Amino acid sequence: MSMPQYAIISTSHRPGAESLRLSGEINQRFFEGEADVIDLFAADLPFWNGERQANDSVLDVQARISAADGLVFVVPEWHGMAPAGLKNLFLWCNHPHFAHKPALLVGVSASVGGAFVIAELRSSGYKNSRLLWLPEHLILRNAGDLWNGTAGESEEYLQRRAAYAVTQLKTYTEALAPARATLLAGLDDFPNGMS
Repeated sequence: MSMPQYAIISTSHRPGAESLRLSGEINQRFFEGEADVIDLFAADLPFWNGERQANDSVLDVQARISAADGLVFVVPEWHGMAPAGLKNLFLWCNHPHFAHKPALLVGVSASVGGAFVIAELRSSGYKNSRLLWLPEHLILRNAGDLWNGTAGESEEYLQRRAAYAVTQLKTYTEALAPARATLLAGLDDFPNGMS
């Protein structure tokens, strides 16, 4: 079996986002810089309307997600919600790209928030995508102070907790990879999750 491939999706669609910086930190610290970091700001996906054809940017993101065996979603909390660009991604990339892939949720907040996006995506982000959210997640609070040498003791804890979460992701990914073809078999007949 080949080595599992990972993608880290920075779901902010703002320039210079902390989510993108933290995605890079996660890549360097826990994936030895070998994960594919997908930046939704740079991707600039068109707004899905049900009729529009996928452009080159959409096709590129779809291919990169399809190539990954495990995923990390780095999601900023904006006004207590996940960014619209992430919901747009779920409309462009569905079960053919995401189904039965383990995914680690990472909530990001400039202050003390971050939990609402975890709850939101656990309740709605899996239905038609068929993503497998890990039972573990991370919340990166006071994001501007993280992993830049200023957070002290809390940064050491966060480093250990993040390593634990990423190890879970890698373990799930390796365990599920051989079964994925079998798990995908019924999706032609039942492409959408039951409501």
